[in-house]
Amino acid sequence: MNLSVIKTGANILKAAFKKREYCSRVLSYIIPVSFLIFIFQCESPEVFYRPDLPERLCSIGIIDLDDTTLRHISFEKSFQSEYPVELNDSLRDFSFLISSSDGELFSYHCDSTVKSIKDLKIPDNITFNPGEKYYLYAKERDLEEITAEVIAPEPPAEPRLISTTVQNTTLSKPAGCFDILNVRTVLIKTSFEKNENLCYAILLKGWGGSLSSIFVGWPGFLDFAVVEGNTPGFVAAVQGLVTYHFSCDIISYKNPTFAYFIEGKNIPGPECLLTLAIQYNDGFSGFDFFKAIGIKVISIPRELYLFEKSIYTYGKISGDPFAEPIYINGNIKGGNGIFALCRSKELIITFSPMI
Repeated sequence: MNLSVIKTGANILKAAFKKREYCSRVLSYIIPVSFLIFIFQCESPEVFYRPDLPERLCSIGIIDLDDTTLRHISFEKSFQSEYPVELNDSLRDFSFLISSSDGELFSYHCDSTVKSIKDLKIPDNITFNPGEKYYLYAKERDLEEITAEVIAPEPPAEPRLISTTVQNTTLSKPAGCFDILNVRTVLIKTSFEKNENLCYAILLKGWGGSLSSIFVGWPGFLDFAVVEGNTPGFVAAVQGLVTYHFSCDIISYKNPTFAYFIEGKNIPGPECLLTLAIQYNDGFSGFDFFKAIGIKVISIPRELYLFEKSIYTYGKISGDPFAEPIYINGNIKGGNGIFALCRSKELIITFSPMI
């Protein structure tokens, strides 16, 4: 992925989180990602909130039933940034629980010193069963309670490898803060059978290391670009996941992890075809070599797809004072945000020798 795209996406997410912009109308994250909670109604790109706008609980939770890597949830209170007295407001007597028809699965409570809950990981030993309905319930002393009901979609088809090509690439300007112009790029052509009733997110993970890092063999999420394909989509951050990059003054730093989102009904023919490009050994990527690369295809609820698309669209038009308002989609009743269960399949491509 082009460095400017990565930095622009990260800056949008950071700015959105800072201003609490999960809105019912953009509200003018995160998703950061992330990574990541837009929640209010605003009246210009400068984010001037209406004085009568009520505070609400805001949440983003994404749980992959097939992989414990992705099972994060965040909470915070919306507030009006023009009023300094509210800037240090806390989650007072906050608690939440996730349950099924069989009873409580996970619960959490915090005291009034906690300002927000960022990327809390649901423990790996909590089991979610496909086809079963799950419930989110959260409350705070001064605000309306929030609830959500979710069922995981069907699993995606297994991704299939068509080809891999490794290239030496010369950049016009450095990707990172080092004067590195000659870099490596691996092109991976992949496919999976479509289900027109599903929406999808595609993520990439790498195993390898760096000549300047002690993390030889570490797995980490990857930046990538879709350079060719038969299906239109968009790139947005995934709540709870981070991608590590090299920096000039420290060993590494975290940015949101981005995924490629598509709708099954937009896939022409029987399968989705994508050619993905991963640039590395460039002074910005956390990897100088790969032992393996994983392609994860995640089937996601349509509500999550629309939520991510709303945030993506807001990022594209947020600097335009004449743009139409963007409505942030979600499934949280009584508040704002999204709670979603997902299914996933992963293709791991090993390289011998390493690339």
